[in-house]
Amino acid sequence: MAARRRSLKELAGDPQFISGVYNYCDRWCERCPLTSRCFVYATEPQEDVREPASRDITNRAFWERLGEIFREAHEVLDEMLRERGIELAPLDPEAERELARWHDDAWSHPCAVAADEYRGAVEAWFEQAGPRFQERGEELERQDRMGLPGADPEGDARRLQDATEVIRWYQHQIAVKIMRAIGSAGSDGAIDPGLDCSDADGSAKAGLIGIDRSLAAWSEMLRQLPDDEDRILPLLAALSRLRRDVEVTFPSARAFIRPGFDTGDVVAA
Repeated sequence: MAARRRSLKELAGDPQFISGVYNYCDRWCERCPLTSRCFVYATEPQEDVREPASRDITNRAFWERLGEIFREAHEVLDEMLRERGIELAPLDPEAERELARWHDDAWSHPCAVAADEYRGAVEAWFEQAGPRFQERGEELERQDRMGLPGADPEGDARRLQDATEVIRWYQHQIAVKIMRAIGSAGSDGAIDPGLDCSDADGSAKAGLIGIDRSLAAWSEMLRQLPDDEDRILPLLAALSRLRRDVEVTFPSARAFIRPGFDTGDVVAA
């Protein structure tokens, strides 16, 4: 035990670690680009034998690719939703005031309710998506055998797997982060101007990032499973509404500076 305590003490004094980097992360260490700078990661047993720094580089590239998908798809998605008659109606003043009220039970807040509904909708989608994944896999195998020009079956298979992993990871994470943000902001039924909402903003930003990444992943899913458009577009619309409502409820969240992630230590997705 003494040796273990000395080891932790030595780690705690190591200047390579970023103070508080783990406070507003998504706990997805396998995809994190800052494991080599995280004290919590260094103190936990790891199955991955790669050096944290080398894995960080790979993970940074992963999130940069996903970020590119999101930037390219953002306007296209809005147009597709409008064409299908799925519009994000503007908030009326009363609805905006309602979003700004805190509740004793964080789960009863409109944003938390919407996040939990999204979680359930994702679960329902995957429960029925097996045949479509199988058809897509068979299609990619045919492309690979035929060597079609311009086709990238191996890359598409990897991107489809990545999109699935991202959606599944944030499916639950979004609601958890939003609930924590609501709980941190207070539960007295009104916003207290004197309240330090930095923790709430940090948690809300983590939730918003999960929404952004999920939108990008669903965009990739839609590209590869276009026949499922009628079921994917409502999920995209629900996420877009949730993102807007969280931004209204926590107007300073996007500006919150997360240690490490937003301080130049990593290129954000």
